[in-house]
Amino acid sequence: MQKFFSPDLFASRRLSFTVNTLYLIAVMLLYPIVGGVLFSFVSGGSEAAFSLSTIARSQLPSIRFIQAVGQILVLALPVLLLAGWHTDKKNPFAPQSLAFLGIGKPLHFGMAALVVGGIFLLQPLLYTITAVQDYYLWPSLGPYGAEVVQTRDVMDGFIKQLAQAGTVSEYLSVIVVFAVTPALCEELFFRGYIQQNYTRSLSSGYAVVLTGFIFALFHLSMANLLPLALLGWYIGYIYAVTGNLASAFLVHFVNNLAALLFLFFTEGSDPGMALASKALVGSPWWWLVVAGSIVLFVMVLRRLVAAQQKAFHEG
Repeated sequence: MQKFFSPDLFASRRLSFTVNTLYLIAVMLLYPIVGGVLFSFVSGGSEAAFSLSTIARSQLPSIRFIQAVGQILVLALPVLLLAGWHTDKKNPFAPQSLAFLGIGKPLHFGMAALVVGGIFLLQPLLYTITAVQDYYLWPSLGPYGAEVVQTRDVMDGFIKQLAQAGTVSEYLSVIVVFAVTPALCEELFFRGYIQQNYTRSLSSGYAVVLTGFIFALFHLSMANLLPLALLGWYIGYIYAVTGNLASAFLVHFVNNLAALLFLFFTEGSDPGMALASKALVGSPWWWLVVAGSIVLFVMVLRRLVAAQQKAFHEG
């Protein structure tokens, strides 16, 4: 399987498994601390002034801004600086530093269409996993399952509040904060840096699996752990095959944008929608749809590998 993955020209310059893991742990511990400090700044230091369940509309622009700045400061900026250090370039935007993170290769239309098509084909499976967990797994776990669902619902409500928009400029700012910034910062950190560093000590396949699972843990949602891990594995696989961070960013962005559009045009947790969802998952034809989408998804993965091998031999 290793032959299907793009070669790493910077293998000797990457962090060891231990150092890479320690850096990863430090960032994951620092991220919520920085977020807490920034949110405390917005609320004026008063806990009563800010609540996940109720956000004053006047606070929305500030909180969105902080959401984006937090990811830039903790995830993206250190990675760019470290890339310059690894390549002995003072300028983090030097071609060698960007290449260290998988930035600079052109993304052709055919490859872009393949990777985006794959994320849409994966959606029925992700939807089904979430629904099956909601209707069968979490209720069977009693109070623990109820707590998992409640935590997920609180965070979903928080995001829904932050995604409120009334003007075109506000819609665009929401897209930047919740689709563009996370896709850019998280892909720089998880795929461009952490996953590629792990390839120094692990096979590319194991690096994809490990990084994808950590990517899911980073989002602090037990209810969405498996769907997020599958998403992380797909994005990591794309990056491992192409060696091109633009493809990983594109998939992540499209996935986030689709979720935002769903928030914009639906009312979210409507009981009628929940009942319809349960009936859908219980329908035999839906499972045929899921099976068909999985078959097509595997075909996309195979086509992706074939296209990359052809490009490699022609290059």
